[in-house]
Amino acid sequence: MLARISPAAWIIGGSVFILAFGVFFSMWQSGALAGPVEPSRNEDPANLLPLAETGSPLYGEHDMELIPQQTPTPSSAPLDEPTPLVDIPNTQHDLGRVPSRRDVAHVFAVQNTGNDDLVISNLVTSCGCTTAELTSNVIPPGKRADLTVYFDANYHQTRGEVVRLVWFATNDPTYPWAEVRLTASVVP
Repeated sequence: MLARISPAAWIIGGSVFILAFGVFFSMWQSGALAGPVEPSRNEDPANLLPLAETGSPLYGEHDMELIPQQTPTPSSAPLDEPTPLVDIPNTQHDLGRVPSRRDVAHVFAVQNTGNDDLVISNLVTSCGCTTAELTSNVIPPGKRADLTVYFDANYHQTRGEVVRLVWFATNDPTYPWAEVRLTASVVP
């Protein structure tokens, strides 16, 4: 024989269901239930130099004291001496329309086409909504590191066109300070 459920139990059960659904919907809308960000990439990795397996990862975030106030003046590479040469096939990427509740990422290749180790330091971003990660701070000749730039469109109330920059210092005398640029159109 089935037990009769009281009207109070129906009201409490319905309220719990509505509350749970509201929490779930809020988390879904905020992106909290989304999986890890899958970064975009312009180049086919098969057409790039092999990934460096030496060095340590380098992380960067917004720090006003590290942002370059003036770009260092490039100098000519010394003749007859081993010299690193930084090569960034694409220095900018347009993320397109990005919902304000979404995190996005893009990978830039940083290659060493010289004949000495390329050393990267001082990785910094232009805004707190942007962070960066380089797979190796030392790139041997003929190798590359991947620079993944993350943009959190929900970090602050930004809407419309945005430009976010990432800078890093190198020991390449002809390219002592590198910059990559992300653009996006943040929509509600």
